Formats: sequence, structure tokens, C-alpha cells
Amino acid sequence: MSNDSITEKAGIVTHENELQQAAIPQAERDAIVKRLKLKLDLRLVPYLALLYLFNSLDRGNIGNARLAGLEEGTHLTGNDFYNALSFFYFGYTISQIPNMFIMKKVTPAVLVAFTMVMWGVCSTSMAATKSYSGLVAARFFMGIFEASVGPGAPIILSFFYLRHELAWRTALFFGSSTFAGAFGGLIAYGVSKNLSNEPLAPWQLLFIIEGVPTIFLGIITLFILPNSPETLESWFVTPQEKQVAIGRARSGHNTDATALDKRQLIAAFKDYKNILNCLIYIGLNIPLASYTSFLPTIVNLMGYKDAQAQLMTVPPYACAIICVFIISWSSDRTRNRGFHVAGSALVACIGYILLISSGNVKANYVGACFVAMGLYPIVPLMLSWVANNNVGHTKRAVSIAMMNMFGQCFATVGTQIYKNPTAPRFFMGYGVCLAFTAVMVVLSLALSFILKQENIRRDFEYGEPEPISPEEQQKAIEDGIYDNHSSFRYFT
Repeated sequence: MSNDSITEKAGIVTHENELQQAAIPQAERDAIVKRLKLKLDLRLVPYLALLYLFNSLDRGNIGNARLAGLEEGTHLTGNDFYNALSFFYFGYTISQIPNMFIMKKVTPAVLVAFTMVMWGVCSTSMAATKSYSGLVAARFFMGIFEASVGPGAPIILSFFYLRHELAWRTALFFGSSTFAGAFGGLIAYGVSKNLSNEPLAPWQLLFIIEGVPTIFLGIITLFILPNSPETLESWFVTPQEKQVAIGRARSGHNTDATALDKRQLIAAFKDYKNILNCLIYIGLNIPLASYTSFLPTIVNLMGYKDAQAQLMTVPPYACAIICVFIISWSSDRTRNRGFHVAGSALVACIGYILLISSGNVKANYVGACFVAMGLYPIVPLMLSWVANNNVGHTKRAVSIAMMNMFGQCFATVGTQIYKNPTAPRFFMGYGVCLAFTAVMVVLSLALSFILKQENIRRDFEYGEPEPISPEEQQKAIEDGIYDNHSSFRYFT
């Protein structure tokens, strides 16, 4: 039996002693766990997915707005559009780590609700901008507020699910961003085709239509989003289900209650695994940021025009959705992350090779689909990989935030690489993306190999991992051992 199943089973058994003392058969206890997961799957995961859908819609609609007349309406010239894209990532980057600490201090529901209302206001206000400076200000503050949901959702999920259950749930959550790409294209198509003669310009209507619902959803979030297993409402779970949920959280190394542990903060930055994770995520975010913002432009330059160009942005995202779910499901089943990251990156490499090597419109469009199919699954895989391999709330939260922070820093590169005179071929842009995607392949395989060798070393030195109780987990955290504990084994 793997350490993962031993450790997680130990956590459940430790906390289910009360159920055992009540003489409840094992089959019934298993049924309790099954009911609990079903309830969470029907409430927590879809709602986080809905939040991220609007997060992605509001972030990426500027690409569709560009086709709908944004540059003319805000009097952008030269590189103004590219610079406006970059300012979002500046704001997103600086608020990553602070948001993780605020989340533990004020609870996830409060933080997410407040920031959703605020980024919805920022997104909607872009409809009123008349200048470059106004657009930049709105994008910058939208980046600051949007930084709560992306890195925060995996942390919230790790409170309720075991390590081998995370990638699939994270994929369901993150898959909404690919829905956002497709959905955003459909909205833009409808606006451009049917509302072009309204008093407001189509690009203004896009910001309003996609921004206003975010504000209302943020208000509702305060009452719907659960904060932790301990705070699950009695109408939602039975006392036995709540007890099991708390036990599962503890077996998932969520025993520390400190909002900020400085030793864990330092440990996160010193951990070589997190450094490699950051490098992989940098390799992902450069092509991903460019793809999200420039797919409408790329499609337009392939010969599709106006509303048709908006509509043709949908199929690549539809292909990506399917790959996100299949690859993440496989990753959880095999309990492997590295090979799945590398395989996905290889698919994206094929896409960029098609984009670079062919001037044929159909080949380019197939290449764009391959890029989406390869890039998008890597996000839930990486978020799950980091959450799997960091023990302690602060260390896990900082590690995810750190990975996002460095990734988004370099995402600004992705917003600049297509401003070259080689359109519609974009040799430099595609070449840069291909290079960084290839780096992901090498680094993910290297990290997987390193972690596998470390697991083998621990097996040889300590033998088969022993089950540890929540109290022992807490002591390991307090003593600064974290994932170096002799009974801990890494997801490779």
C-alpha cells in the first residue's frame, strides 16, 4: 500500500474512533465518506468553478473587446494595448502571498466575496474608460483583486479532499477557465452580431455584460462558500459526516491553525521542489498568457473577420476542456503528476510547431487547438502537485502563491511577444512559446525523477511508511519537519 493511502487512511481511522465505538460497521462508514464527498462535489467544486469562470471571463474579455473596437474607443496607439495587458499581471503578482495570509485570517468566504465584488467593479468600469490611463488603472486593480480565487481555490479544496482526490477536483474547478474562453467568444459573437447598433459600443457592452454578474455573485459567495470542515452547516451534513470531514482534513496535513507561521514561510522559499515548480510554472504562464489574450487576434489574422472571428475562438477551448478532465482524472488514478505535465507540454509543442512551420490557415487553426489542449491541463496538475507535496497550511499556501507569483511575473512577457512585424506568422512569439514549453517538458520529468528517488531513499532508510496520527502530524509541523517526515512520500 502506498504511503498516500496509508497516511490518509490513518487520518480517517484516527478521527473515526467515535464511529467505531458506536459500533457502526465499516461498510456504513464507507457510505458516510461516499455521501460526504458527493455533497462536497455537488456544492463546493461547482461553486468554485463558477467563481473561476467569471474570474477568467473578466480577465480575458479584453482580447475579444479588442476585436469589438476597444483600441479605437479608448484611443490606444502603438504598444498601449500590450502594456495594458501587462499591468493586470503586475497587480496580480504583488497580491499573491498577502492574499493567502488574509484568507486564513478572515476566512475564505469573506476574502473571496470582497475581492469578487471589487474586481467586478473594476471590470465593469472599463466600459467607461476613454483613455489609456483609465484602462491601465482598471486592469491593474482588477489584477490585485482577482489574485484571491486562482491560488486560493486549491487551498480551499485541500481542506476537504485527500491528496489523490485533488487533481480531478482542481481540474473541474479550473476547467471553467476553458469554458470562459469558449463562453466569452460566444458572448462576443452575440454582442457583435446583434447589439452593434446600441448606444454603447460592443466593447463597452462586453465589459458590462461580463462584469455586473460578478458583483452579484461576490455578494452571494459570502453565504454559500464553506470555509472549513469545522464550519460545515448542520443542514448540509450530518454530525457523522462532519466528523469524518474533519478527520479527512487532518489526514491531509491540515492540523495547524496558525494564520502565519514564519518558519513555514521560510521553509517554502528554501524548498528546492518549490523552486523547480516555479520554473515549470514560468514556462507555462508565458505561452498561456499570450494564448488567452491573443487567440482572437490570431484567429482574425488567419482570415476570419468580425463576429465570425469571435465564434472561431470557441473550438480550441472546447478541445482544451476535454483534455483538462481526462488528463487530470488519469493523474489522480495513477497518482503521478510529472509525466502528465510533460505529456501535456509535448502536445502544446506540436501545436506551436504547426503554427511556426505552416502558413496554411487550416493547419494553423489545428495548431491553435493543440496548444490549448496541451497548456490548459498543466494548470490543475501543477496546483495539485504543489498542494500534494507541502505539509503545513502556511507552507502549502505560500508555495502555491509563490508559484503563481513567479508565473504571473513572467506572464507579462507573454503579453509582449506578439508585437512584431511578422504577423500573421508571429515567428518570434511562437518561437518563444515553443522554447518555454519545451523547458516544461525537461523540468517536469526532472522533478518527477528527483521525487521518485527520494521516495525510494526513504523506503530504503525507514522501511514502509507508518500511519501517523493528527497529533503526530501537528508535532511534525511544530518541529519544522513538514514533508521531510519519515512517513511522508511525495507525489511524483
